[in-house]
Amino acid sequence: MRVKKFLELVAHKGKLDCGDTEKSEVWLSNFDDSYITRVGMESNVKFLADREITEELTHGVGFSPKDNKWYGWSHRAIYGFTVGSTCKKGDCHYRATNEQDEIEDATRFWSDKNHINVRAEKIKDGEIAVSWEYDNSTPNKKLRGTTSGTDWQYDHKNFGKGEWTAKTMEDAKKMAQDFSEGVS
Repeated sequence: MRVKKFLELVAHKGKLDCGDTEKSEVWLSNFDDSYITRVGMESNVKFLADREITEELTHGVGFSPKDNKWYGWSHRAIYGFTVGSTCKKGDCHYRATNEQDEIEDATRFWSDKNHINVRAEKIKDGEIAVSWEYDNSTPNKKLRGTTSGTDWQYDHKNFGKGEWTAKTMEDAKKMAQDFSEGVS
């Protein structure tokens, strides 16, 4: 589907404060008035038009009758989910089931060939401190052998399902929502 036809079907023009000196002209979803793209940057949503994501289109989630899939996306990635789709540890849409699972997920996320001795621990509700050492093969030579870290934020009142399989289209929608949040 052509982008112009797609936008005329799923969105309307409006004004939104995008941090500029004045409100920007944008395309807003007909479903919930959420932001889709700026006027003049329509080519940025070609990936939505190509998949014909025309139902319940929001900022980051929508349904494609053509593919019979719920899609989740951000500027980084897009993925479609349907009945039978799975969620495993390490997937972008994986949501930990409890605090210990969240700590393990943070450790897994940061563990790779350049981050060694990765450690994660709860420092307060909703926050984990993650630290690691850079190994000697880290491309940035100045980082080799140094220690670094970050805070890992999570919603301690709203854990996910962990590993699971979508049994209904509502489940597929939830996976798409989790994916959108995970890649944002």
